[in-house]
Amino acid sequence: TLLTLKRQLQGLNEDFFRRNCIAEENRFREHCAAVKIQSCFRGFKVRAHIRYVQKVAIIIQKTWRGYRSRMDFRTMVQRAYFIMKMNFYNEMAVRIQRRWRGYYVRKCIHNYYDMKKYFKGLSVKNEIVRKELEEYKETKKKEREKKAIEEEERRKHYQARKMHYLLSTEQLPGIYNSPYLLCQNEMECRLQQVRPLTPNASRKKDITEGLVDPSIPEIPCTSPQL
Repeated sequence: TLLTLKRQLQGLNEDFFRRNCIAEENRFREHCAAVKIQSCFRGFKVRAHIRYVQKVAIIIQKTWRGYRSRMDFRTMVQRAYFIMKMNFYNEMAVRIQRRWRGYYVRKCIHNYYDMKKYFKGLSVKNEIVRKELEEYKETKKKEREKKAIEEEERRKHYQARKMHYLLSTEQLPGIYNSPYLLCQNEMECRLQQVRPLTPNASRKKDITEGLVDPSIPEIPCTSPQL
Protein backbone atom coordinates (compact mmCIF):
# COMPACT_ATOMS: atom_id res chain seq x y z
CA THR A 1 0.00 0.00 0.00
CA LEU A 2 2.78 2.46 0.91
CA LEU A 3 4.64 1.57 -2.24
CA THR A 4 1.54 2.20 -4.27
CA LEU A 5 1.04 5.55 -2.55
CA LYS A 6 4.69 6.45 -3.19
CA ARG A 7 4.42 5.59 -6.88
CA GLN A 8 1.21 7.60 -7.14
CA LEU A 9 2.78 10.53 -5.24
CA GLN A 10 5.78 10.49 -7.52
CA GLY A 11 3.50 10.44 -10.55
CA LEU A 12 1.52 13.34 -9.09
CA ASN A 13 4.67 15.38 -8.62
CA GLU A 14 5.74 14.78 -12.21
CA ASP A 15 2.25 15.61 -13.45
CA PHE A 16 2.17 18.78 -11.28
CA PHE A 17 5.59 19.85 -12.55
CA ARG A 18 4.61 19.20 -16.17
CA ARG A 19 1.37 21.11 -15.75
CA ASN A 20 3.21 24.03 -14.09
CA CYS A 21 5.61 24.17 -17.00
CA ILE A 22 2.75 24.18 -19.50
CA ALA A 23 0.95 26.89 -17.44
CA GLU A 24 4.10 29.01 -17.30
CA GLU A 25 4.52 28.65 -21.02
CA ASN A 26 0.88 29.74 -21.67
CA ARG A 27 0.68 32.43 -18.94
CA PHE A 28 1.80 35.40 -21.11
CA ARG A 29 -0.38 34.41 -24.06
CA GLU A 30 -3.38 33.95 -21.77
CA HIS A 31 -2.62 37.31 -20.10
CA CYS A 32 -2.52 39.12 -23.47
CA ALA A 33 -5.72 37.39 -24.52
CA ALA A 34 -7.43 38.37 -21.24
CA VAL A 35 -6.24 41.97 -21.59
CA LYS A 36 -7.56 42.11 -25.16
CA ILE A 37 -10.89 40.61 -24.12
CA GLN A 38 -11.17 43.07 -21.22
CA SER A 39 -10.24 46.05 -23.45
CA CYS A 40 -12.80 45.04 -26.09
CA PHE A 41 -15.51 44.57 -23.46
CA ARG A 42 -14.67 47.78 -21.67
CA GLY A 43 -14.52 49.69 -24.98
CA PHE A 44 -17.90 48.28 -25.96
CA LYS A 45 -19.28 49.21 -22.55
CA VAL A 46 -17.84 52.76 -22.68
CA ARG A 47 -19.10 53.30 -26.25
CA ALA A 48 -22.51 52.09 -25.27
CA HIS A 49 -22.49 54.44 -22.26
CA ILE A 50 -21.36 57.36 -24.46
CA ARG A 51 -24.13 56.61 -26.95
CA TYR A 52 -26.62 56.52 -24.13
CA VAL A 53 -25.30 59.79 -22.68
CA GLN A 54 -25.44 61.47 -26.11
CA LYS A 55 -28.97 60.24 -26.67
CA VAL A 56 -30.05 61.49 -23.26
CA ALA A 57 -28.27 64.84 -23.84
CA ILE A 58 -30.03 65.22 -27.19
CA ILE A 59 -33.37 64.53 -25.56
CA ILE A 60 -32.63 67.07 -22.80
CA GLN A 61 -31.47 69.70 -25.30
CA LYS A 62 -34.46 69.10 -27.54
CA THR A 63 -36.85 69.39 -24.63
CA TRP A 64 -35.15 72.55 -23.29
CA ARG A 65 -34.96 74.22 -26.70
CA GLY A 66 -38.60 73.44 -27.39
CA TYR A 67 -39.55 74.92 -24.04
CA ARG A 68 -37.46 78.05 -24.66
CA SER A 69 -38.91 78.48 -28.16
CA ARG A 70 -42.45 78.14 -26.85
CA MET A 71 -41.75 80.65 -24.08
CA ASP A 72 -40.17 83.12 -26.54
CA PHE A 73 -43.06 82.74 -28.95
CA ARG A 74 -45.55 83.24 -26.12
CA THR A 75 -43.68 86.37 -25.02
CA MET A 76 -43.59 87.67 -28.60
CA VAL A 77 -47.32 87.06 -29.02
CA GLN A 78 -48.06 88.82 -25.74
CA ARG A 79 -45.92 91.79 -26.74
CA ALA A 80 -47.54 92.02 -30.18
CA TYR A 81 -51.00 91.79 -28.62
CA PHE A 82 -50.09 94.52 -26.11
CA ILE A 83 -48.77 96.79 -28.88
CA MET A 84 -51.91 96.16 -30.94
CA LYS A 85 -54.13 97.07 -28.00
CA MET A 86 -52.10 100.20 -27.23
CA ASN A 87 -52.29 101.30 -30.87
CA PHE A 88 -56.04 100.75 -30.86
CA TYR A 89 -56.45 102.68 -27.59
CA ASN A 90 -54.25 105.51 -28.88
CA GLU A 91 -56.23 105.74 -32.09
CA MET A 92 -59.49 105.84 -30.18
CA ALA A 93 -58.08 108.48 -27.81
CA VAL A 94 -56.95 110.58 -30.77
CA ARG A 95 -60.41 110.37 -32.31
CA ILE A 96 -62.06 111.41 -29.06
CA GLN A 97 -59.59 114.27 -28.58
CA ARG A 98 -60.06 115.42 -32.17
CA ARG A 99 -63.85 115.47 -31.87
CA TRP A 100 -63.75 117.24 -28.53
CA ARG A 101 -61.18 119.84 -29.59
CA GLY A 102 -63.08 120.55 -32.79
CA TYR A 103 -66.31 121.01 -30.85
CA TYR A 104 -64.60 123.20 -28.24
CA VAL A 105 -62.89 125.38 -30.84
CA ARG A 106 -66.06 125.82 -32.88
CA LYS A 107 -68.12 126.48 -29.76
CA CYS A 108 -65.88 128.66 -27.58
CA ILE A 109 -62.89 130.02 -29.51
CA HIS A 110 -63.70 130.71 -33.16
CA ASN A 111 -66.92 131.93 -34.72
CA TYR A 112 -67.56 130.68 -38.22
CA TYR A 113 -69.12 133.89 -39.56
CA ASP A 114 -66.47 136.10 -37.98
CA MET A 115 -63.74 133.96 -39.46
CA LYS A 116 -65.46 134.06 -42.84
CA LYS A 117 -65.65 137.85 -42.71
CA TYR A 118 -62.00 138.02 -41.56
CA PHE A 119 -60.77 135.82 -44.38
CA LYS A 120 -62.79 137.78 -46.91
CA GLY A 121 -61.21 141.03 -45.73
CA LEU A 122 -57.82 139.35 -45.72
CA SER A 123 -58.24 138.23 -49.33
CA VAL A 124 -59.23 141.77 -50.36
CA LYS A 125 -56.19 143.18 -48.55
CA ASN A 126 -53.98 140.60 -50.20
CA GLU A 127 -55.26 141.66 -53.61
CA ILE A 128 -54.53 145.31 -52.79
CA VAL A 129 -51.04 144.46 -51.54
CA ARG A 130 -50.41 142.34 -54.64
CA LYS A 131 -51.43 145.19 -56.91
CA GLU A 132 -49.22 147.61 -54.97
CA LEU A 133 -46.32 145.18 -55.27
CA GLU A 134 -46.90 144.88 -59.01
CA GLU A 135 -46.92 148.69 -59.31
CA TYR A 136 -43.77 148.90 -57.21
CA LYS A 137 -42.15 146.29 -59.43
CA GLU A 138 -43.08 148.20 -62.58
CA THR A 139 -41.81 151.45 -61.04
CA LYS A 140 -38.48 149.87 -60.13
CA LYS A 141 -38.22 148.37 -63.59
CA LYS A 142 -38.83 151.75 -65.20
CA GLU A 143 -36.29 153.34 -62.86
CA ARG A 144 -33.70 150.75 -63.82
CA GLU A 145 -34.42 151.27 -67.50
CA LYS A 146 -34.26 155.03 -67.05
CA LYS A 147 -30.99 154.73 -65.16
CA ALA A 148 -29.55 152.51 -67.88
CA ILE A 149 -30.62 155.03 -70.56
CA GLU A 150 -29.07 157.87 -68.55
CA GLU A 151 -25.85 155.91 -68.12
CA GLU A 152 -25.72 155.24 -71.84
CA GLU A 153 -26.45 158.91 -72.55
CA ARG A 154 -23.67 160.03 -70.20
CA ARG A 155 -21.27 157.60 -71.81
CA LYS A 156 -22.12 158.81 -75.31
CA HIS A 157 -21.92 162.45 -74.18
CA TYR A 158 -18.46 161.90 -72.65
CA GLN A 159 -17.32 160.05 -75.76
CA ALA A 160 -18.55 162.93 -77.94
CA ARG A 161 -16.65 165.47 -75.82
CA LYS A 162 -13.57 163.29 -75.95
CA MET A 163 -13.74 162.93 -79.76
CA HIS A 164 -14.78 166.53 -80.46
CA TYR A 165 -11.81 166.90 -82.77
CA LEU A 166 -13.65 164.72 -85.30
CA LEU A 167 -16.29 167.43 -85.87
CA SER A 168 -16.89 168.41 -89.47
CA THR A 169 -15.79 171.81 -90.64
CA GLU A 170 -16.56 173.90 -93.71
CA GLN A 171 -13.24 172.95 -95.29
CA LEU A 172 -13.07 169.28 -94.21
CA PRO A 173 -15.96 166.93 -93.44
CA GLY A 174 -15.60 164.57 -90.45
CA ILE A 175 -15.64 160.80 -90.51
CA TYR A 176 -19.22 160.77 -89.25
CA ASN A 177 -20.45 163.17 -91.96
CA SER A 178 -20.49 160.88 -94.96
CA PRO A 179 -21.91 162.33 -98.18
CA TYR A 180 -23.44 158.95 -98.95
CA LEU A 181 -25.81 159.01 -95.96
CA LEU A 182 -29.37 160.20 -96.50
CA CYS A 183 -29.59 161.70 -93.00
CA GLN A 184 -26.93 162.99 -90.70
CA ASN A 185 -25.26 160.60 -88.28
CA GLU A 186 -26.20 160.74 -84.58
CA MET A 187 -22.59 161.07 -83.52
CA GLU A 188 -22.18 164.09 -85.80
CA CYS A 189 -25.13 165.78 -84.11
CA ARG A 190 -23.65 165.05 -80.70
CA LEU A 191 -20.30 166.50 -81.74
CA GLN A 192 -22.08 169.70 -82.80
CA GLN A 193 -23.99 169.97 -79.48
CA VAL A 194 -21.20 169.34 -76.93
CA ARG A 195 -18.14 171.25 -75.93
CA PRO A 196 -14.67 169.78 -76.26
CA LEU A 197 -13.07 168.06 -73.28
CA THR A 198 -10.42 170.20 -71.57
CA PRO A 199 -6.98 168.72 -70.81
CA ASN A 200 -7.46 169.11 -67.04
CA ALA A 201 -10.76 167.32 -67.18
CA SER A 202 -9.19 164.50 -69.16
CA ARG A 203 -6.43 164.08 -66.53
CA LYS A 204 -8.71 164.21 -63.50
CA LYS A 205 -12.04 162.54 -63.96
CA ASP A 206 -14.91 164.32 -62.24
CA ILE A 207 -17.92 162.55 -60.75
CA THR A 208 -20.19 164.70 -62.96
CA GLU A 209 -18.20 163.79 -66.04
CA GLY A 210 -20.36 163.12 -69.05
CA LEU A 211 -23.50 164.69 -67.60
CA VAL A 212 -25.50 166.82 -69.96
CA ASP A 213 -25.33 170.43 -68.87
CA PRO A 214 -28.90 171.76 -68.93
CA SER A 215 -27.59 175.33 -68.98
CA ILE A 216 -26.07 174.80 -72.44
CA PRO A 217 -28.59 175.63 -75.14
CA GLU A 218 -29.28 172.95 -77.65
CA ILE A 219 -27.45 173.43 -80.89
CA PRO A 220 -29.55 172.47 -83.87
CA CYS A 221 -28.18 169.61 -85.87
CA THR A 222 -27.19 171.11 -89.21
CA SER A 223 -25.05 169.65 -91.87
CA PRO A 224 -21.91 171.65 -92.62
CA GLN A 225 -21.49 173.34 -95.92
CA LEU A 226 -19.13 171.51 -98.22
